[in-house]
Amino acid sequence: MPCHLHSRRAFALGVGVLSFPARVALAQTVSPPPAGALRPYVFPAVEEFRLGNGLRVILVQKHTLPVVEGRLLLDAGAMREPAAKNGLAALTGSLLSEGTGGMTGAEIARAMDALGAQYSTFANFSAANIDVVALKTVFPLALAAKTVIAPSFPVGELSRVKNQSLAAYQQVHARTAGLASDAFIRAAFDSVAPFSRPASGTPSTIGPLTRDDVINWHRTMYAPSAATLLLVGALTPAEARSIAHQAYGGWTATRAALVPVENPIRPSSATRVILVDRPGSVQSSIIVGQAGFRATDPDYLNMVALNYVLGGGFSSRINLNLREKHGYSYGAGSTLDLRPGSGAFRISSDVRTSATDSALVEAINEYRRVASEPVPAQELQGAVNNLVSSFPNGVQTVQGLTGRIQQLIVWGLPVNFYATYREKLAVITPEDVRSAAANRLTPNNVIVVVAGDLSKIEAPIRARSFGTVEVWDSNGNKVR
Repeated sequence: MPCHLHSRRAFALGVGVLSFPARVALAQTVSPPPAGALRPYVFPAVEEFRLGNGLRVILVQKHTLPVVEGRLLLDAGAMREPAAKNGLAALTGSLLSEGTGGMTGAEIARAMDALGAQYSTFANFSAANIDVVALKTVFPLALAAKTVIAPSFPVGELSRVKNQSLAAYQQVHARTAGLASDAFIRAAFDSVAPFSRPASGTPSTIGPLTRDDVINWHRTMYAPSAATLLLVGALTPAEARSIAHQAYGGWTATRAALVPVENPIRPSSATRVILVDRPGSVQSSIIVGQAGFRATDPDYLNMVALNYVLGGGFSSRINLNLREKHGYSYGAGSTLDLRPGSGAFRISSDVRTSATDSALVEAINEYRRVASEPVPAQELQGAVNNLVSSFPNGVQTVQGLTGRIQQLIVWGLPVNFYATYREKLAVITPEDVRSAAANRLTPNNVIVVVAGDLSKIEAPIRARSFGTVEVWDSNGNKVR
């Protein structure tokens, strides 16, 4: 290469390298452009009808792909089960797919696989779920209504599923996050509240469950009058009616109407600090929060916005503080966990053991700040813009739509709630958020839970004087 060409290339490269930091610095000082106008988005129309046996059917049409999701929701979740039989609802839900009078669980699985369908049955806190996703051409064949109407509950499968539940419990409670979450709900809710118990049960309650318990629970709780069939995808109203009648029109089971579920909160007048020991842990799981939130509250959307500011996204306050500023954690966030009766609002994070007390200082301070100081208009606008602009993307698939509509059913909100969801979020003001925070958050009366190596975290936490300190074992019993 000629010398003068080499010099020119080196000079050009040098200029580029030298000018790069300057360009970065300039970019960091320039404010981002303002958000544009809200792009039009129309949430799909939601239609509703009932079968003669009382089954509620909800149709959401989405014809972009020839795919349909059908989800049967039954008011037979863990919130309905007796405390002494905690885990019965989840066990029954899992066993639905393990056989009917004419097919074994393995045969059902092979049939679904041959249709290219995704099929699952389970029960969580709020409901039992029977879910099918399939192409429209095979969807009626894949609906598998018999597994709901006439399950066989094989004895051998009962033992296997119980063992899986016990193993899952041990796995969750081998981690600090599972220990902290369990302790938080036990501390936040009265012992008679269904939410004070894990939906999947505990070893002491799962072990004694029998096949007769499962059969009686199914006979008592599974009926069309207590169910909603949610159909989402490429179906017309006429097709939806035909499929619903074909699958569930002959279901004749009955059950008595049940009263709404209550989740009484454990009364408290000051901050409680609960420590759960996990010897040798290299990290601690922290939770800061309180109970008492529902989607039917008049300030629900204001709390959605507040939650996003505090911990709903990567650029939220708690993540920028614990992760970006201090390096205590790989990530931190907050959650508005809504349940029938009453839910909870909480900050949570996994942090380095050596930084546990310092991370708690920052988490509690952020909780207090969002509860007591107005959120600046620009910060709130950024949070609201994220919520509003990301919503359409979250409901592009039939699965996303199904999940959103299920929330409305479980929470007791109108099924057309999302038709104006973005518009209502977009006009939330700093005063709206300030009012919600002042009315709903009690920063000097919260529950602080830490699960970690007690030998390393207890003394530093006590020295901080966050509140009255209690030490619990892994089963939720106070030991001192």
